[in-house]
Amino acid sequence: MVGMARILSSYLAIAVLGALVALVGAGSHRAYGWFGVTAGLLLVAAASTFSRAWRAYAGLSIFAAAWVILTSLLATAGPGGSAPLILSDARGLTWVYGGAIVVVVVGLLPRRLLGDVKEVAA
Repeated sequence: MVGMARILSSYLAIAVLGALVALVGAGSHRAYGWFGVTAGLLLVAAASTFSRAWRAYAGLSIFAAAWVILTSLLATAGPGGSAPLILSDARGLTWVYGGAIVVVVVGLLPRRLLGDVKEVAA
């Protein structure tokens, strides 16, 4: 029972990480221009690599789902018709599509780069 709680809490932590990365990236790409976009994409790369190394593809999937959901919400207009935080300009599209590409690239990395090498018995 303790093992299951540990696994579920790790998935919850990865989901919170995905939401935080989406929130920080959405704010920084607007506030700091292209430097913010670059820093945000590097943050997506680091967090998605961590998620995959910690809980394999399930962790990466949970990270990606949380990131996509919050990024999608931040790209829609507010209830009062206010402008979205992520606009359909060059920086906004680079943040959205670049982040998705980074997550896919992390998913395609070989396991041995993540330190998950199984020793072969002689």
